[in-house]
Amino acid sequence: MGKKTIHHMSFDDVVHVNQVVVALSRESHAFSDADGDKLSALTKEVEARADNLSAEEAIPEKACLLVFKLASGQYFHAGNKRTALVAGVAFLAKNGYHINLRDQALIDTVDRAGVAAATLDDLFAVTEGLLTKARSDRKGWAGVVDSVVASNREYLTSLAA
Repeated sequence: MGKKTIHHMSFDDVVHVNQVVVALSRESHAFSDADGDKLSALTKEVEARADNLSAEEAIPEKACLLVFKLASGQYFHAGNKRTALVAGVAFLAKNGYHINLRDQALIDTVDRAGVAAATLDDLFAVTEGLLTKARSDRKGWAGVVDSVVASNREYLTSLAA
C-alpha cells in the first residue's frame, strides 16, 4: 500500500480564500508584493512540514501551521484570521478531516494567535481535540473553499464586524 497523498494549498488557493472571505464583508482584497513573497514561502513551508510523519499525523500538523501562520502573519490587508480559519477547514476537508469552524475555543485561539498571544502548540492542542475523520472532499480547492464559506457565511460575516 502506497503513502496517502496529501493535498496542499497553493499560493493561488490561499489568495482565493482571502478574496472570498473579504468579499463577504465588502472589504478589499489586497496584499503587498513582499507579503505575497512571504505567503508563497508559507505555502512551501506547509507542504514541506512533517514529511517524516504518516499522513494521519502530518495533515493536522500542516493544517495547524497553515492556520497559525496566516492568522499571525498578517499577509493580507484584511481578513487574515478569517482567511486562516477557512483555509484550515478547507485543507482538512480536502484531506479527509472535519472541524467545526464555529468552535469557540478554536476561534479564541486563532484570535490570540493573530495578536501573538497563542503559540502553534496552543492551536494544535485545541485542534487535536476537535478533529474528526470524514470523507475527503473531491472538489477542487475553489469548490472546497466555496463550500466552507457557504456553510458558514453568516458566521464569517459576523466575525468581520
